[in-house]
Amino acid sequence: MMKISSTLFLLSILSLQLSVFTATAQPVPQGEPTKIIEEPDMVFMNPSWSPDGEKIAITSARYQGLWITDENGQNLRKVTDEEAGFGFSWSSDSESILTRVSEYQNRRRKLAVKIFHTDGSADQITEYRDEMPALPTWADFDQQVVLINEGEVEAFDSQKEVPAAMKQKTRQPFYVLKTDQIAKGMVPENSTENISPFQDATYLNLQVSPDGRKLAFEVYGGNLYVMNIDGTGLMDLGKANRPKWAPDSKYIVAMVTEDDGHNITKSDLYALSVDGTNRINLTSSTDLIAMNPDWSPNGQQILFDTSQDGAIYVLNIAY
Repeated sequence: MMKISSTLFLLSILSLQLSVFTATAQPVPQGEPTKIIEEPDMVFMNPSWSPDGEKIAITSARYQGLWITDENGQNLRKVTDEEAGFGFSWSSDSESILTRVSEYQNRRRKLAVKIFHTDGSADQITEYRDEMPALPTWADFDQQVVLINEGEVEAFDSQKEVPAAMKQKTRQPFYVLKTDQIAKGMVPENSTENISPFQDATYLNLQVSPDGRKLAFEVYGGNLYVMNIDGTGLMDLGKANRPKWAPDSKYIVAMVTEDDGHNITKSDLYALSVDGTNRINLTSSTDLIAMNPDWSPNGQQILFDTSQDGAIYVLNIAY
């Protein structure tokens, strides 16, 4: 009887230790943020890791221009002078950046889709147009670029070389924002399915989780949400903006801001668990107005910008 009791006692202790470990396995900041990118008279913003973690893309104030640096912020080089920094996205091979650009022709703003490559070359995917409310999206393992135009799907050849192994994989759906809905689609069918959780809402900053199972998004004037890719399992994560996924798809980093009606006066970065149980302030120890975060592919660092000095910072993270 004593032997059984001792075994049960040891098992209960082991179970308690495992539950404590699980409960404490959450992101924790390590030290203070470190400034890694700064240039005189420049305001850099919207830092974005390449999928391989070896490069960082940034833009400047009013989304003017694109730059690329090494992962440590060194070797800064300009990709383009165009207004190209709003909603840009890396290709999965970390060699290209997809974005919407604009220029003025006869005093009229025109927009087009372009792909800028890290070797300095570029491909123009669409002609310049008077209107282009939607942002372009990579699709079909980057072989296609998808654009929503007046509610309809346009698909374009990205002109990227795709490895043979990728071509053999099962096609993946793409996710885009229409005027008042979150839409799920496939190419070459170029049709979409409405998976929006709310009616008459405006959706912002749609982000697909790294494991492809969940979507994070904002509702204009509302909160940050997570749901499954089929539209089920909606979770309200509260007030937060500009979500970016952790590589394990269990957490999101987002900014929580305060303003005086004209300017942002305070902003902290929070790690939010997708089940809604944890809300961790990662920048509570600094006076920086931390904005526009992005989680590194290895999960160990978070990039962000601040308008206070126009620099890009990195915060080390541990679990």
